[in-house]
Amino acid sequence: MEKPEKKTRKRKIVELSDTDKPAPKRRLAMKLVDSGETSGTQSKPKKNIVKKSETKKRTVKKEPKTESENDLENCNAGQDTQNDEYNNYLNEADMLSYFEKIPPYLARKFISLLSDGCTLPFIARYRKEAVDHLMPDRLQELYDSYQNVIQLKKKVKSVLETLKKSNKLTPEIEQSILNAKNLSEVDLVYSPLKSHSLSLAERARNLGLEPHAISALNGGYVDLNKLCDGTDELSSFDKVETHVTHIVADIIYKDTRVLQQMRTLKEETRFILQSSRTKSSTKEKKESDNKKPDSKTDPETYKLYFDWKCPVNFVKCYQTLAVNRGEDEKILSVKVVIPDWFYNKLERYCLTLWKSGHWVRKGLGDAYNRLIKPWLSRKVRSDLTNAAQKEAVKTFTANLEKYLLTEPIKNRKIAGLDPGFKAGCKVGIIDTTGAKLDACNIYPNFHNNNDPAASQLINLLMKHRVELIGLGNGTACRQTETWLKKHHISDNIPIIIVPEQGASIYSISKEAQKEHPNMDPNLISALSIARRVLDPLGELIKVDPKNLGVGLYQHDIPPKMLETALDGTVEKVVSLVGVDLNTASQAMLRRISGLNEGRAKKIIAYRQNNGGFKSRAEILKVPGIGKITYQQCAGFLKVLGGSEPLDTTIIHPESYAVAKSFAKKIGVNIKELTQPHFPQQVEMKTSNIDNFSMSKNLDTDVSTVELIINAFKQKAYEDNMITFCRPVYSMTVQASEQLEKGMSLTGVVRNVVPFGCFVDCGVGDNGLIHTSNMGNANLKLGDRVAVTIITTPRPKKLQLKLDKILN
Repeated sequence: MEKPEKKTRKRKIVELSDTDKPAPKRRLAMKLVDSGETSGTQSKPKKNIVKKSETKKRTVKKEPKTESENDLENCNAGQDTQNDEYNNYLNEADMLSYFEKIPPYLARKFISLLSDGCTLPFIARYRKEAVDHLMPDRLQELYDSYQNVIQLKKKVKSVLETLKKSNKLTPEIEQSILNAKNLSEVDLVYSPLKSHSLSLAERARNLGLEPHAISALNGGYVDLNKLCDGTDELSSFDKVETHVTHIVADIIYKDTRVLQQMRTLKEETRFILQSSRTKSSTKEKKESDNKKPDSKTDPETYKLYFDWKCPVNFVKCYQTLAVNRGEDEKILSVKVVIPDWFYNKLERYCLTLWKSGHWVRKGLGDAYNRLIKPWLSRKVRSDLTNAAQKEAVKTFTANLEKYLLTEPIKNRKIAGLDPGFKAGCKVGIIDTTGAKLDACNIYPNFHNNNDPAASQLINLLMKHRVELIGLGNGTACRQTETWLKKHHISDNIPIIIVPEQGASIYSISKEAQKEHPNMDPNLISALSIARRVLDPLGELIKVDPKNLGVGLYQHDIPPKMLETALDGTVEKVVSLVGVDLNTASQAMLRRISGLNEGRAKKIIAYRQNNGGFKSRAEILKVPGIGKITYQQCAGFLKVLGGSEPLDTTIIHPESYAVAKSFAKKIGVNIKELTQPHFPQQVEMKTSNIDNFSMSKNLDTDVSTVELIINAFKQKAYEDNMITFCRPVYSMTVQASEQLEKGMSLTGVVRNVVPFGCFVDCGVGDNGLIHTSNMGNANLKLGDRVAVTIITTPRPKKLQLKLDKILN
């Protein structure tokens, strides 16, 4: 197919090999060269003359082999040349640059770092210069996009191989698939060819009508009556016309220029998302009028969407997820309204490509109704869903990050209380290191002034000299709090209300049973609540993040997508904080950059067998930990009291020499790094330093100099903890049956979502402060707030208005 001027993006394929590597595999990469104007150019293309697909061949221009830093595809030496061509054609760095709008050199560098085994926490802290100082969140976006690029490449390769095996791959189809920018565009071309049976266009071609269809589309005269040969398929004028139309439609919608135009028009079109109630849900409602509806499938849950429409550009992520769920439950019928403007504009464009207006209109009309319109609808819905899922994951990870970084209350003996009615109140007491001191059940009588359970608890608290009580915020929380006050148990011991989401699930896990063998899971739960006060991060990472109650529509997000994002967030937080190599639990170690479950086990085994680590470098003696793993994890593991003072800092071992040279230049003694005066001394001597000049003198980058200065200023043994939210002290809250409209409450923000935030007021279910009732406040996880009830509360329907943020 002849390509129009100023419209086509030609691609030269250059084979690149790394001849320096002795391995039996060679590495190939591709270079894309733009020889025409970009896709945004709207110049009028020339008329196109379509040739038979059987005679068209793709030409691949080979250039001399060169070396390249971004050679990313590994191919076996004996692999077929068609795979080489495929790998070269879809270059990952260029695709990442295109999708994320970043310079190609940055995409190449980022992929190169990942290929070298670098993790995102390592890149964010120790390779800032290489990635232009991108923030961790942006690096995560690049990483996610890179995974999509890899997925697209795999899909394209799979589709091409499948079509080749079925003898359905033509040069035009191959070109269209290789030019697809996403999985949806691959699907547009591939869907009609998926079936083992022939597509309508293939059936028509097998009847020998393709030359006539091409001639007609190019403006030639074709007498369809003469093509009637009396056979069943070609028995009438209408049947012949239909077959020719199918071939013309196939030619038009697979044309790469038409696909690009559809891509452009899609971005300019104002689509409408529309939902309505299904008839089946109305019938089900009538049949079950006397039954109590399940809250998950009650049609009234989706009442807002029974007659709802909204321009796609203004649809909120939670609205997308809501209508998707309603559609899955067959309560809502959802469709995308495509304006006529789209077809009219596309038709005018296609009329500039081929000479026959009659056949363009017939072919495009057929392709639009059968293929393009359904594809557009799927694409719009898919884009909305992907954006909504990403936003939901972003909300989840942002809340999780703040939750994990709750400020700890250290050096205190703490009692964790897991309240309850029938099963009693579980008590778990820990020492200042988190070790178990005691655990038992007590059975408070909330109506008895002389309750033996109160004396039992008082004796336990006195025996172990407990300094703080962590009270779980679940069932019987407020009753237990009142009971503690009535019996003067909390007069001298502060109470902290602790979110207990996930504690019970953790208590029955294998990890909990391994940590507390043969122990009642209910008591493990009480110990977990106590540790959430002493060391929130260390305890919360033991729980599956999905069970921590800080998400949005988490059950509507693909499990793999959610799991990957949450695991990345936990790794990021744990690596940011860092851990003591000689005391960290297996749960903490496996979350460190570069480590995993197996390596964490080996580190702990080595630690037990050798009496601990004397230095970071000793990690290399652990079986299974090589230089790459050491590079990734060393900076996030601290060794206190060892022979190397820098092992207590965030300075990476690769920069120790630079750090020592820097210390000499400013006149401080590294050996005094752990002494109280050292941070202040560094502060004074670096106040007027030019970091850029210093980096030149030390033959390093500015980021490394800044990291060294910050590490020197950090107080000895001070945890690198960021305080996003603090433990919340209890406030007097009424029981749920006493709540009335207009009543004032106090509580704590437990979950922040795009449409508002959920507040725990101690009445069971959290209440919602909608964004419209929040004023100009920017609430964060852990904020203590004063609120007013604005609707008569019903189960799970408590609506609140923000009065003020409490100090």
